[in-house]
Amino acid sequence: MTLTSAQAALELDEALAATHEQLWRRLGDCGTWWTGAERVQAMSEARQALECSLCRERSEALTPMMVSGEHDSVSNLSSEAIDLVHRLSTDPGRLSKEWASKVIDSMTEEAYVELATVVCVQYVIDSFNRCLDLPLRDLPDARAGIPSRVRPEGVGDVGAWVSQTVDKSLANVSRAASLVPDTEILWREVVQSHYSRGSQFADLVWDRGLSRPQVELLASTVSALNECFY
Repeated sequence: MTLTSAQAALELDEALAATHEQLWRRLGDCGTWWTGAERVQAMSEARQALECSLCRERSEALTPMMVSGEHDSVSNLSSEAIDLVHRLSTDPGRLSKEWASKVIDSMTEEAYVELATVVCVQYVIDSFNRCLDLPLRDLPDARAGIPSRVRPEGVGDVGAWVSQTVDKSLANVSRAASLVPDTEILWREVVQSHYSRGSQFADLVWDRGLSRPQVELLASTVSALNECFY
């Protein structure tokens, strides 16, 4: 039985919505370095950043460091954590290693990576809804738990801002959050759900509404507009 394009698109939408829903719930789980409550607070800050007057002033300035002040925050997170979430949500293209080092010194590089990964996964899901004029999801329930604060083995200095797995068989973009593998898997899953299904990417097979070249062109254009490092 062959599905029509409309049927295939509907099934894909349903599959994507289901993936978004289960990933969204898991963002509220207790992490390795942050509690579930803290992760949900970070998510609330990510949305608040879009209404933050300091973020707006900084985005209009020649450099964000020209504008000082306090963020319009809605959580009890540290000022460094709030700054990380707000800047990552509103002005990621102008983050600097000097700034990142100061934030990392205040919270550890593992905590930095986990918080950044949570915000990135949220950003994809929230942006998807905004682009399709769908209502944003309610923030997930914060699940109980105590962060283990266990640093994974096999990570080290690979020349990046933070330590990563030293397994060079993985692409750099695939190991960016390898300091927090339990949270990194959320990022991998959201990317997989949007970009490819199964082995289609590796096998250059593309059973979708857009052709593989069209998908690559779209992905490259969006990456360029977002000033993606890669």
